[in-house]
Amino acid sequence: MKKLRRRRQRKVAWRSGIGTLLLTALVAVLLWWLLTTIGGRNVLLARIVAALPANASLSWKSAEGPAKGPLSLHGVRFTWATCADVDRPVNAPFASCKERRDTVFTADTVTLDPSVRPLLGRKLRLDALDIRNATLDLAKDDKPFELPKWPEVLPRIEPPLAIEADAIRIDGLKVSNAGEPSIDIQQLRGGLRAESGRLVLEEIDVRSDRGHFHADGSYVSRDNYATDLTATAIFPAPAGQTAGRLGLIARGNLDTMDVFVGGRAPAPLRATLTLRPPTRGTSEDNARWTLRAKSDGLDPAVFTGERGGEPMLFDANGEGVGGSGTLRGEWRQGDNRIVVQPSKLRLQDQTLHAQPLVVDVLGGRVTLNGSGTFKQDVARFRFAANARGLRWSDAQGQAQVAGDGDFGVAGTREQWAVIGEAKLLRGTQRADVALDGAGDARGLTIKALRAVMPEGRLDATGRIDINPSTQWKLDARLAGFDPGYFLPDWPGAVNGRINTHGGIDARNRISADVDVRDLGGRLRGRALGGRGSLQVRGEEYSGDVALTLGASRLDAKGRIGQRIDIDAKFSPLQLNDLLPSATGVLNGSVQLRGPRNAFDIDADIAGRDLRYGDYRAAQLTARGRLPWQGGGGDLRIDARGIQAGLAFDTLQAHATGAMENLRLDAQAGGAMGALRLNGTALRRGQDWSGQLATFDFDPPKGASWRLQAPIGYAQRGGAWTLTQGCFASSGGGQLCAGGQWPGRGLDIRGNGLPLALVTPWLPPREDGKVWMLDGSADIDAHVRPVGNSWAGTAQLRSGAGGLQLGDKRTDGLLSYRALVLDARFDPQRINATLDTGISGDGRIKARVDTGWDEFAPLAGSIDLDMNDLSWLEAFVPDLVDPRGTVDGVITLSGTRGNPAIGGNAQLLNLRAEVPAYGLVLTQGNLSLRAQADGNARLSGSVRSGDGILNIDGTLGWRGQDTPVVLKVSGKNVLLSDTRELRAVVDPEVTVQIQPGQPMRVTGTVAVPSGRMDLERLDDGVTRSDDVVVLDPVNPKRTARTGLDMDLTLAIGDDVQLRGFRLDGQLGGRLRVLAKPGREMTATGTLTVDGRYSAYGQKLQIETGRLVWTNDAIANPVLDIRAQREVGDVTAGIRVTGRATAPNAEVWANPAMDQSEALAYLALGRSLSSASDEEGRQLNAASAALTAGGSLLASQLGAKIGLDDAGFMQSSTLGGSVFGVGKYLSPRLYVGYGVSLLGTGQVLTLKYLLRKGFDITIESSTVENKGSVNWRTER
Repeated sequence: MKKLRRRRQRKVAWRSGIGTLLLTALVAVLLWWLLTTIGGRNVLLARIVAALPANASLSWKSAEGPAKGPLSLHGVRFTWATCADVDRPVNAPFASCKERRDTVFTADTVTLDPSVRPLLGRKLRLDALDIRNATLDLAKDDKPFELPKWPEVLPRIEPPLAIEADAIRIDGLKVSNAGEPSIDIQQLRGGLRAESGRLVLEEIDVRSDRGHFHADGSYVSRDNYATDLTATAIFPAPAGQTAGRLGLIARGNLDTMDVFVGGRAPAPLRATLTLRPPTRGTSEDNARWTLRAKSDGLDPAVFTGERGGEPMLFDANGEGVGGSGTLRGEWRQGDNRIVVQPSKLRLQDQTLHAQPLVVDVLGGRVTLNGSGTFKQDVARFRFAANARGLRWSDAQGQAQVAGDGDFGVAGTREQWAVIGEAKLLRGTQRADVALDGAGDARGLTIKALRAVMPEGRLDATGRIDINPSTQWKLDARLAGFDPGYFLPDWPGAVNGRINTHGGIDARNRISADVDVRDLGGRLRGRALGGRGSLQVRGEEYSGDVALTLGASRLDAKGRIGQRIDIDAKFSPLQLNDLLPSATGVLNGSVQLRGPRNAFDIDADIAGRDLRYGDYRAAQLTARGRLPWQGGGGDLRIDARGIQAGLAFDTLQAHATGAMENLRLDAQAGGAMGALRLNGTALRRGQDWSGQLATFDFDPPKGASWRLQAPIGYAQRGGAWTLTQGCFASSGGGQLCAGGQWPGRGLDIRGNGLPLALVTPWLPPREDGKVWMLDGSADIDAHVRPVGNSWAGTAQLRSGAGGLQLGDKRTDGLLSYRALVLDARFDPQRINATLDTGISGDGRIKARVDTGWDEFAPLAGSIDLDMNDLSWLEAFVPDLVDPRGTVDGVITLSGTRGNPAIGGNAQLLNLRAEVPAYGLVLTQGNLSLRAQADGNARLSGSVRSGDGILNIDGTLGWRGQDTPVVLKVSGKNVLLSDTRELRAVVDPEVTVQIQPGQPMRVTGTVAVPSGRMDLERLDDGVTRSDDVVVLDPVNPKRTARTGLDMDLTLAIGDDVQLRGFRLDGQLGGRLRVLAKPGREMTATGTLTVDGRYSAYGQKLQIETGRLVWTNDAIANPVLDIRAQREVGDVTAGIRVTGRATAPNAEVWANPAMDQSEALAYLALGRSLSSASDEEGRQLNAASAALTAGGSLLASQLGAKIGLDDAGFMQSSTLGGSVFGVGKYLSPRLYVGYGVSLLGTGQVLTLKYLLRKGFDITIESSTVENKGSVNWRTER
């Protein structure tokens, strides 16, 4: 039995094994059939379609390849339906659905290459996913608005099946939302891994019409939302504007998270968000957060690729815990400014609380208090806004309006109300505004809107709906209404009725009617009357206006749409009646009739003194008729005194024929010169052709240009052709242009163009002379179409040339050789390189890469290698024969509007002479090194004499308050080494330079040793009386910003003074202060020691002090005492008082009268023993003592028209005389004097000859003399 049982068991096991093997084989065969055969593929795809829910469908036109891949489906369409009116399970039938909404995906080709084995673990792994020419239209989402919940607002990753795609390729995917285009993806590349609670992006790169996007990282919602994500975006930009760029970095989880957003939009933008765990030791269980956001210029149009407006500047900050926080910030755009004061906001349980929100605007403050709950099933809110101190004014800032108001809104979505009052004050007058409205889920009913002021009132009612579409109906009655309370430029008392109704349909087309009747009263002090109506139907506009205002009357009616039919009459139109900022008068009529793009013009208009904003026209006439088709047209336009942003201020144009067969003669003139042209235009079918027959341009300076032969042009379809034509310059060379667009593009060529043509346009030199440019250049430029855009290249070549200071060969400043300038450009970027030899065997290479606007990134470099420094003489006139080398690499970065300079440059082994000061500078070295903060470090030194002068400072160009700061220091620096002055100094000085501000100099200059020859220093040349000083031609250009100085001079013990019979030393300390527009002052004391030779004697200077106590630098207090000893007698002179009015006193010890003291001082003995010759010496001494009287006399003489008045020297009388003199002509001088000692009178005649010669004749009661003198000035 046991054996039989075993045998049966073996048989069963054997049969089971065979059955299992057969079943396994059958399953394997089935799987093989499903995955590798066409029939199996079809069965598998049909099963997938059958397994879809009832609201989903999948279809395709054809398939290629097995299911195991690669599998290609062509003509794919997948639909996912939802029902907007009821909530239903996905498998419920849609027969009862009233509003079905579908999400539809289509593709020309979808290629899958799946991996079979991961499917056993419920994971779809695609070795490749390739989609071509696809569309995705998302269903409209009508989900009610609700406030975000944290962290529920973060996306959760819950795909129905784990997906892993190593290589995704999408070429063409258009995404729309309810039919409205959202994004057009041209190309997508990358990898993707998605499973429950986890998403990994692997180098996802998207190129679309919305920009270029890149993302890489992971997001794990199941692990406390752990995030490690990096993303970048480059947005499209219009031609000439810089593309916006943003970058995102997110690291962390819900407890600790750092998010950074930065880039340019178009100015720098930076935002950071940080999350931190709750503070330990507190009961708070919510994370702490901090928000910082700042932009120097945000333009939202950057993100849409549209041409933007004025950028916005903002700086916002916030911090808080959980849903509570404090916000503050500032927003500016142009002259508008909004400041958010520290405000508390709280979001809790879908309820937003303002506790309060405080905003400063219009010079006042608006405070918002309240709360609002916004959930999917309910919305309940209650807010109150209080405005205090709001102010606005007219354009001139004269009419001021102040406003206070209190408004509230409360209720639910289905039933809510708004009510409020405001008080507007204009001087002593007051207007009261009241609003009473009731709202529901569709919109607002305005039960009453009243504005009551002393002159009248406004009453309005109506209805405004925003759901399901925008509709409105408003009625307003004006009875003496004064709009000046709301628009200060428009005061008045207006009567009338205004009715308007309309709406916006699903295609965003406006349909509106506006009817204004029974206008009357006054507006801006002018009588008002009239009526008007306007109808808008999408792009069709029609209206009828009859308006009188002041002395103006306007009658206009017409239609603008597919056709234009406008008839307007001005009889007259005073622009200031309609617009406060405009002036001038228009008379006449205008008629426009015909298709929208081909209408006839019939005009008879005359205007004078027209002005609006920055636009001006002193005179304007347009008379005649110009039809679009046919002929016989004759239209003349004459405008003078034009200011309209154009390069000319006069225009005369004469058009004859018709627009489709036009002949035009025009002349224009202005600051740019005179322009004359003549041309034709002819249309045949849809094509245009014509000819520019003449073109003459005469600039106000420089060479004139003439068109050598007529240039033809033609337009066929979308292509334009310009025949080759050349303009010749009267200065030599020619400029030619021609081409086809699109097609081969446009070519511009210039041959042998003298560089002297640009001389008139160079900046003027300080010395008033003209720059001299030598050489010629050739230009080749080509602009070609690239897709829907354009690109181009340009090259300028010049074999040799240079820049000269004058017309002499020795005046050469800078020379170059083999100059090549290459440029490449497109609507967003421009790249240029420069390569040239310069001054000897030096070389300059430069490269720049940037865009067209101020926000464009800037990159570039300048490579310098120069060993000829003669060009320095043009910037430092006293410098002679400079030698040395300059080399370095300067890099450019930042933006065009805010550049940053990097790299370094250095001046090595400078040797130069400064003959004016007798100096030889050697061992000169100066380096410039850029720093990361936008500054450059300047450091260097130069040897002068036995000392070295050191320079250390910074050079800033990124908006610093003080761009240039230099510190100058040194020891024993030779400052001057001439016969007149030798000075050795120890400077410790700081120089600060800021554009538009006075140069500031502070510090101390010590003078340890020096020598001054006072007589040589006094040899300056004075202006002759026949020289007339003229005002500068351009005072603005020659104006200086002045000097702001606080400098201390410290005179050492070895400073010698010689000259004017003085042999001594100078010492002391003096602080000198200078402010622009003020007299230079000083504080301190200078001392003089030594001997003074006078009257044949050497007087010892016992006391020599010049004292300033915040006095004018030219008017110190004098305290000078000099003396000599004669036996037992000590005689001397004391000078006191101000330098402008000194007092001189002769003294002696023992005491004696002044005449006797003067004799001891001058002769060394008593007056009684003086000889005749010694009497003359006393005469001179007396003149010296009365020097103060001479000063007074000279000032009095100037007042009464004399050229000389005071004490003079006479050779015929042998001493000093008191006299007067005057130039009777620029060459003839007559003088008369009386001796101080009564020895006679003298008459002097002087006549100036040429070349420094003059004849002098003196006739006195003692003798007569004549002389011929020659003077030369050095």
